[in-house]
Amino acid sequence: MKTSRLAAVAALLAGCLGAPLAQAQFAVIDVASVTQLIEQVQTLEQQLATARSQLSQAQAEFQAMTGTRGMQSLLSGTNRNYLPSDGSALLALPGGSFAALDASVRAAQASVAVLTDTQLKALGPAAAAQLGAERRDPAVLSGLAQQALSNASARFAALQQLINAIGQASDQKAALDLAARISAEAGMLQNENTKLQVLFQTQQAQSELDRQHARELAIAGHGRFDARFSPAP
Repeated sequence: MKTSRLAAVAALLAGCLGAPLAQAQFAVIDVASVTQLIEQVQTLEQQLATARSQLSQAQAEFQAMTGTRGMQSLLSGTNRNYLPSDGSALLALPGGSFAALDASVRAAQASVAVLTDTQLKALGPAAAAQLGAERRDPAVLSGLAQQALSNASARFAALQQLINAIGQASDQKAALDLAARISAEAGMLQNENTKLQVLFQTQQAQSELDRQHARELAIAGHGRFDARFSPAP
């Protein structure tokens, strides 16, 4: 019995001694690679932040150069249709659709009138018409001058609005729109000035025609001068 126990112990020891020793397994970490990876991630984050900043700046620049700023509405209440559009409208004065100009012409005619309507009718149709034309011509010139002066005075206040708007241009687009609006207003003023000069020239030409008509009426009323003092047969 004792011999059996000794044999079992000996077998157990022999088994333990004959078995290979177990070795523990540990993961190997490359510290340098991890550090490089972290640095790459940080670099990507910085690049992304820079890209976002550049995108925001580009969007702000785009918005500053597009859209409407309302500059086209400046001076929207300015009266620009105060002069006749053509010769026919000019010859229709006093009358037509230009109320202020019509009133100026009528006032100028009334200021120089001496003969009454009854006296005009007594002169006859031709003489009355000629006298009416001679009254009308300087009255139209006077009315045009008065309306031009009145409109020019009103334009000082209107142009001051554009000047005041310069300090309110908050971005590049607003400044560009305002510059375009000022340029357009300058073009309109130049166009009105040219139109006014042409109207004056047209009316002056009409005055010459009326004077020529008056001379021919006088000649017709007195007969031929070459035969005026010739004895009748």
